[in-house]
Amino acid sequence: MTDSPVQIVPTDRLKSARVPAVQNEDGLKNVWILTGIVVLYGLANGLLQTTAPQAVLALKFNSQQLGWIGAAIPIGYTMGCLLFGRLFIRVRGKHVLLGGILMALASILGVASARHFLSFVTALVGYGLGSAAVWPFASAWMLDFQSEGIPKSRILRHYNIAWTSGTAAGMYTSGLLCSHKLIFQTFYFSAAMAAVVFVCACVPRMARHAIKSMSNAEHAGTPPPISAAAVYTSLPVLLAAVCANLAALGTRAVIVTNYAELNSLLKFDADRMGLFAAAMLLSQLIAFAFGALYEPWLGLRRVYFFLALALAATNIAFATCISLFVLLPAVLLTGIVLAVSFQTGIVAATAYFSSSQGGTTFHEAVIGVGGMAPLLFGAIVAALKADGLDAERALRIPFIYMASSLVLVLTLQLVLISTRVEHRSLANAHQGKR
Repeated sequence: MTDSPVQIVPTDRLKSARVPAVQNEDGLKNVWILTGIVVLYGLANGLLQTTAPQAVLALKFNSQQLGWIGAAIPIGYTMGCLLFGRLFIRVRGKHVLLGGILMALASILGVASARHFLSFVTALVGYGLGSAAVWPFASAWMLDFQSEGIPKSRILRHYNIAWTSGTAAGMYTSGLLCSHKLIFQTFYFSAAMAAVVFVCACVPRMARHAIKSMSNAEHAGTPPPISAAAVYTSLPVLLAAVCANLAALGTRAVIVTNYAELNSLLKFDADRMGLFAAAMLLSQLIAFAFGALYEPWLGLRRVYFFLALALAATNIAFATCISLFVLLPAVLLTGIVLAVSFQTGIVAATAYFSSSQGGTTFHEAVIGVGGMAPLLFGAIVAALKADGLDAERALRIPFIYMASSLVLVLTLQLVLISTRVEHRSLANAHQGKR
């Protein structure tokens, strides 16, 4: 059977009675406020994540330590997503988010004052834990305002554009600040933005139906009930989407973290790293904005072929070239891949799990796992250097490994989706049941 494009069906439209216009307007107002909050937290996040590798280089940490620094936030983030999704199932998402912002703020201040490897890693793990109480709960909070007048696709577009635009601005700004030797001062700028986010997050309210469901679950001693409008996809299709995310996020993490050392070795300034990170997110942002063009194809074989080929091209470019005229287009292409794989993952996760919170926390845990790639490749680079390999060649090896692994990733994806042909298209995910 061959893949064919399908038309997006109105899966996001609830089959219940039409929601009053005033309720839609109130819900949309809260969605816009949350969008602004996500933008600001993305700015704080971008400032921190791009500055951390530059601080590591300034503190003269080695390649393996750089890998730990790059993986510290994803480690904390993954643990937090897996833990908080269960631990806070009966706690209002707003309260969890506010607590997460405070934890992230304290951790950023810890990073700013850290001068030793262990304290640096500990503070970044703490930031990852705090962010695990922010990103998935912010997206789930936004999805609680879903209605016939505010479809799920529109809310996800708000969320995706918000976090990418904020993070891109933060990453580019941090590159400029670090190029002027304002490395540790940038951390305090990030902390100030996190404080602003906390104040803003006190404004929007939770959706009434979410509060009612939570209250009923608390009295019954069970998780919130499954919505009658809930839709599902199959586990193999979800796992194929997870593979796409891990490959894309692994490539992104190696570029943002491990390449920072090679960038320094080649005598380029820190603003080049800020440009790569920001360009990648800008491309991702634009791809999210035009999501309606590729959403009908999500989950199909041709999409996974495109993602694998694009990531292979990017990794080969970084393994062999230093020209900005080659690397910048590769980074922009990676941003498109990140957008498609991210959208594939979050649609599959929220269609597979019975609650929006369950889907978003799982999806964000996958994001955290994908971000741990620098830990593996930092250890590989350190081992290669210890064996006497030239530093520049050793720092290019991770990209060769990533390009080679994509053959296995694509093969696994094709096997997974071939077992459930009828559920392959995520545009039709509502037609399948687990």
